[in-house]
Amino acid sequence: MARILLVDDEPDMVEVWKLFLRRAGHEFMQANDGLEAIDMVQQFLPDLIILDLMMPNASGDTVLGLVRSTPSLARTRVLVVSAHHEAARISQKYKADGFLSKPVHLEQFNREVERLVAEAQSEVSQDS
Repeated sequence: MARILLVDDEPDMVEVWKLFLRRAGHEFMQANDGLEAIDMVQQFLPDLIILDLMMPNASGDTVLGLVRSTPSLARTRVLVVSAHHEAARISQKYKADGFLSKPVHLEQFNREVERLVAEAQSEVSQDS
């Protein structure tokens, strides 16, 4: 089981993701905008952040930049899921661990989430 923070302002998309995460047994929280995400990531300390780039109040690249520049959060896995026309470039620039373009096929989403969760858990067990 992983701790996952969903950051997206599209309710329909988030509901689909929640169904998958529940079935997979993951613990998750949701942020509806970038500022809320910044607060929650520091409190929740997720293993994985699923992040849209086009967010109200603070963009996803701001959130990702903060995560990467904060030593206690820098190793947190981040999966960018966005329809932003520069999403692939932004994901690479800010060193996201994965990128999916919207609309996302659920099978592809599931594979990426499980891959990143496995990486995060493997890293934790190596650090122990």
